[in-house]
Amino acid sequence: MDTTANINRSPRPTSQRVGALLIVGGAVASLAVEPFHPSHEPPDNHPAVFAEYAASHDWIAVHLAQFGAFLILLAGLLVLLEGLRRPGRESLLIRVGEAATVVTAAVMAVLQGVDGVALKHAVDSWAAAPAEARAAAFRDAETVRWIEWAMAGYFRVVLGIAVVLLGVAVLRSGAVPRWTGVFAVVAGLAHVTTGTAIGYDGFEGGVKESANLVSWAGLMVFAVAVTIAAWWPRRHTDIAAGNHLPAAVEPVGHRSEHAPSA
Repeated sequence: MDTTANINRSPRPTSQRVGALLIVGGAVASLAVEPFHPSHEPPDNHPAVFAEYAASHDWIAVHLAQFGAFLILLAGLLVLLEGLRRPGRESLLIRVGEAATVVTAAVMAVLQGVDGVALKHAVDSWAAAPAEARAAAFRDAETVRWIEWAMAGYFRVVLGIAVVLLGVAVLRSGAVPRWTGVFAVVAGLAHVTTGTAIGYDGFEGGVKESANLVSWAGLMVFAVAVTIAAWWPRRHTDIAAGNHLPAAVEPVGHRSEHAPSA
C-alpha cells in the first residue's frame, strides 16, 4: 500500500489546531472586552443610551479592542478552512467560505467605524448642544444609530454564512469529528437570524436575544470541540479521511509458510 500518497492527501493538522485556537482565543478576548462596553441602559431607548454613551471616556478604545478580538476569531475561521483543504485538491466550498470570512471582516470594520467613532461623536455633539439645537442633534445621532443597526445586521448575516460554510466543510471533510460541524451550522443559522432581527427591531427583542445566545453558544461549543479533537491524537480521524493504517510489513528474510518456494 502506498502510504506516501495517503499522507499527501491528508488535511493539515497544524492549521486545524491553530485555527481552532484562534477562534477560541478571539471569542475569549471579545468576552474580556465586553464588560468595558457601557450597557446598563436598554439599547433601543435612545435618549437614555445616548446619554450613557456620551459619558463614556473609553468608547473608541473599547471598540478598537472589540475589532481586534473579532479579527483574531475571523483569522481562526480562515486558518481552519485552510486546514480542511487537502493538498493538491481545490474545494469550491472552502474557497467560498474563505471569501465569506473576508467579507465579514470588511463589514465588521465598517460597523466598528460607525459604532466606535461616528456614533460616539454624534452623541457627544447631542449632549453638548444648546437647548435650541438638541432636537436636531438627537435626530442626527439617531440616524447614525440606524446606520449601525444596518451594519450590525449585515455583519451577523455574513458571519452566519461564513460559519455555516465552515460547518458544511467540516461535515464533508471528516478531518475533525463530523458532529462538530452540526454545531457550526446551527450557530451560523442563528447568526443569520440575529442579523435579520436586528434589521427589523434593533438591538432588543425576544427573537434577537434567543438567536444571539444560540449563535455564540453553538460557535463556542464547536471551537472548543474542534480544538480538543485537533490536539488529541485519534486513529478514527485517519480512517474518516481515508488514510487507513498501513498493513504490517514483514521483516526482510521472513518467509510465510504459504509462500511458494524458489
